[in-house]
Amino acid sequence: MINGNVYYQGFISALHEKIMHRATLVNTIADLLAIDKDAVYRRLRGEVNFPFPEMSVIAKNLGISLDKISGIENQQTKPSTMNISKQVNPTEYDYKMFEGHVNLLKSIKDEPDTRIVQSGSSFPHYLYMNYEYIAKFYRFIWNQASRNGDPSCPYHQIIIPERLKILQKDTFIYANYVSNTEYVFDSQIFKNFVSNVKYFFRIGLIKEEDVSLIKNDLINFLNYLEILAEKGRHLDTGKSVSIYISDIYCDMNYSCLKCKNMQLTLFWAFVLNANVSFDDEVFNEATAWIQSLQRMSTLISVSGEKIRTAFFNEQRAIIKTL
Repeated sequence: MINGNVYYQGFISALHEKIMHRATLVNTIADLLAIDKDAVYRRLRGEVNFPFPEMSVIAKNLGISLDKISGIENQQTKPSTMNISKQVNPTEYDYKMFEGHVNLLKSIKDEPDTRIVQSGSSFPHYLYMNYEYIAKFYRFIWNQASRNGDPSCPYHQIIIPERLKILQKDTFIYANYVSNTEYVFDSQIFKNFVSNVKYFFRIGLIKEEDVSLIKNDLINFLNYLEILAEKGRHLDTGKSVSIYISDIYCDMNYSCLKCKNMQLTLFWAFVLNANVSFDDEVFNEATAWIQSLQRMSTLISVSGEKIRTAFFNEQRAIIKTL
């Protein structure tokens, strides 16, 4: 028989693991349950219990596995949640999800032994969010493909709200404080991005002046990556960065973040959305997969100057075709 108190405490612990920043957690629960913040605080302090219907609503929206907490989950079934957000016209809940991740990065800023490993055929979100027109292009692509988007909307009509711009910038800033970061890039990463821009220019959804803005962003982004690869560290924080170029195709975009209190795995889908897991075994499988990819890749950070120079020169030539 399940001990009810242990079950309930497991649920409360899962809440705090899911959203570590208390104010963000309170605001999120208040919105989900349509109750005031004082009522949420009373529940979190243990003065009042969450009724099971409220627990179900919270668990469903935050991706908390009640089966796992209760101990009846199948050992081969791992909890995760797909965060599908409104990328072009974000809702308040979308902002809170984004803010929760930024607050997590901020909360571990001074923590030792933090780690990010990421691989894929798209630019890492921890890096490209510092570049407005690249970030805007990814939102434009989302708008083209999502059932909630408008495929007839041209690039220049995609507006990134100032609040979202700040969150994007903060993501870039606080990710630079992670102790050790490892990126594995698909060798065609710039070619694929440039080909997409060219396609939408040909069909009239991106204007020539917008192509110029994207091109300038790509040049600045590439220059920044080259400095990272040459130095092997973030210049503003001194934290370690390793960049690999994969010799095989990267079939999916993975992000793994490790800190003292949690291990977070993101499986990127639908361009900007991610399937999120806090399960340790999922994290270990994902990092093992990326490490195997590293063995089939070429490290261009610090060492391998000849290969590094050739790679960046090749990417510049690709960008110049825009």
